[in-house]
Amino acid sequence: MAIFGLQIVISLVVFCFLTKLTKYYSFGRWLLCKGLFRYWPPTNEEFKQAIKQRYAKESTNKSKKQANISKSYHKASSENNNDSNTTEEFPIPADTSIELKLIPIVHKDAIYVKYIDEFFSLVDFISGSIVIFLLTEIYLYIIPIIRQNNEHLNEINLSLFWCSISLLLASIVLTRFVREYLKVDEGILCILFGAFSFLLALCLQFIDERFFHFNLKETYGNRTIVYNDDNDEEMNYLDRRFIYIVMCLAVLNAYQSIILFFPAFRFGQLQYLFVLKNRQSKRDFKQILVFLLTIVNFTLPIFTCLLWLKPIIQRFDETHLIQLKIVSVIFCSILRICLFKPYMQIYLDTAFDRVKTLYEQQQSTSTRITNLSYQRNVTSIFLYLGVVTSQYILPIFIELIICFYLKVFSSNNNVLPLHAPTPPRWLQYFDNYMTNSTDANSSLAASWNEMRTLFSSQHFTVLISYILFWHHTMFCLVSCGSLIYNTYIQREQYIHAKND
Repeated sequence: MAIFGLQIVISLVVFCFLTKLTKYYSFGRWLLCKGLFRYWPPTNEEFKQAIKQRYAKESTNKSKKQANISKSYHKASSENNNDSNTTEEFPIPADTSIELKLIPIVHKDAIYVKYIDEFFSLVDFISGSIVIFLLTEIYLYIIPIIRQNNEHLNEINLSLFWCSISLLLASIVLTRFVREYLKVDEGILCILFGAFSFLLALCLQFIDERFFHFNLKETYGNRTIVYNDDNDEEMNYLDRRFIYIVMCLAVLNAYQSIILFFPAFRFGQLQYLFVLKNRQSKRDFKQILVFLLTIVNFTLPIFTCLLWLKPIIQRFDETHLIQLKIVSVIFCSILRICLFKPYMQIYLDTAFDRVKTLYEQQQSTSTRITNLSYQRNVTSIFLYLGVVTSQYILPIFIELIICFYLKVFSSNNNVLPLHAPTPPRWLQYFDNYMTNSTDANSSLAASWNEMRTLFSSQHFTVLISYILFWHHTMFCLVSCGSLIYNTYIQREQYIHAKND
């Protein structure tokens, strides 16, 4: 209790309470199973009924032979349907009027979607971690006022433990998605973008003093001054340790880029669908408001990235600058979470667009639509919903957790128990026992001072600020590239169709 204080009680009580609460009220189920609608494809019987009505509306001048062929077709289809309704396949005429049903998403239907269980459990767990973090911050703010002392500085911030677990689980799920993409041709894009990100990270870390406000060299790059005997000039050399840190950060940035590539690309596609829908359909006030919010949601993170550029932030104080970064990133994340339902609904509406594309292909080419292809194109949108929802929400939670780390370390709290000027007594006893000496070991004191310097709050603040910048910037760059790419593809398809 001396190390964690009242925080361990808060954590255990809140997690037990949230575990019981998720059985009746789940934030993940509320996001997905309330207010969202999906398209339901017609059954084989409904297909046959629509085809029968289509033939019934034909002109009476047609021969009875064709009518008999139609009757025999429906009779054979009905007999086959009685035998096996799931494997029966028959063509659908192009001018057949078929209505897609729009039904609400319920939990009993969503549990059959792949990766949806991971979405529910991760959203609930990360939400609980965020609640614990907020309660811990309130506790650390109020307790000095009540006690009138600084005893809380000796406590470790236990909420970061739950945030670390949440960060690890979210990264594992996104990594699993990358492994699935590597099994198909699109996986090579992750590898290429990861290699490009590795080289870009190396370049940024070596030019950060001129254009970017990272402070990596000032914090980790201990310079060694060497005098040249020939012309008495001073030559600065960076410590070898800084090179190791740069390489490790570049590898970490490459991993971040790999797991964020397809989620960011998907986000750009969803934003393009909003732009396309805004052009094609009539809009009411609610649709205009949602569209404007999506534009703000897409463009605001771009301006947040500018908070790491030195020409723009030269007049800002360091403390106020970190607070501005934290507030802007949290605001962008909250706005994106609030727009979860409109983005998921615009994705579910692509089932109707797929059916429309099928009919257009049937009219322009000799391909014929079958009942199975029709049903497969509609249901595949819903069955892929687990991946789309996780790709949308998990990068937001990862960014929020990184932002929480930045807030804790930048406030000069003793997150790690390394604030004492001398090593702990138990560590001194252990070192004396291992070295068979009773004298004070100066090497232990030197190692302890080096650890205090390396793992200080200032060092962690600089490191986490850079990781937050990379996560935020890469997501913005890929999503903007996806929007431009989808706009270009749509324009090329329009020009090709016009020429034909």
